[in-house]
Amino acid sequence: MHHATNSPPWVIIFFVVLTVVIVVWAILSARKRTQELTQLAPQLGFTFMGKAWAGPSFDSQHKSSLLQCTRGRFSNVMVGFAADLPAIVFDYTYSAGKSSVSQTIACFSHRAHLPPFILKPESLFDRLGDAFLHNDIDFDSNPVFSERYALKSPDEQATRRLFTPSLLTSMEHLPSAMGWIIEANGTNLFLYRQGRIVSAADLPTFLQQASTIARTIFSSDGLKNPAF
Repeated sequence: MHHATNSPPWVIIFFVVLTVVIVVWAILSARKRTQELTQLAPQLGFTFMGKAWAGPSFDSQHKSSLLQCTRGRFSNVMVGFAADLPAIVFDYTYSAGKSSVSQTIACFSHRAHLPPFILKPESLFDRLGDAFLHNDIDFDSNPVFSERYALKSPDEQATRRLFTPSLLTSMEHLPSAMGWIIEANGTNLFLYRQGRIVSAADLPTFLQQASTIARTIFSSDGLKNPAF
């Protein structure tokens, strides 16, 4: 008759201690980040709001953005202006299976209405999916753009109008290593890099780059009333 062997007490103690250390480290890291961003916000001309924000308003007709497709939480919210555009910068965390994903997102607003779209670096899965679903919007005039990015939208006609040859070329010139994901919904434009929290030290650069991209998109000749 075989008897079940119990784990040695020291193994159980080790995992308990390890779990406590991880939890404490996560709490302290989160507090440190909040403190750093609280101090940084005024330097950027932003107001730090912490968690006192319910999220942006969406065009409910098209559920195309990450924030509409997931039930996450906002933290370290900062509100201000960048490149003369109303801007909100925040950390967003959502569940993905048994794990969680966090990233820093910059949201820019403009009075003109954007067609709903998602633009992201094209992966092998995107290519395989497009082979069956044919849902990637490609441009014969700009093969570099079409090879580098996956562009998807429930309103292909309006999205094609937005992405003029000039805008397509501007997107081609973005460093591919940055891995920008760009989402549009209504008057909101979201920019982030998947699963990346931007440090306080790198946030000014992140905001400058993101706002430049946003202004380029909002200035497209293919957007109705693009003037600022």
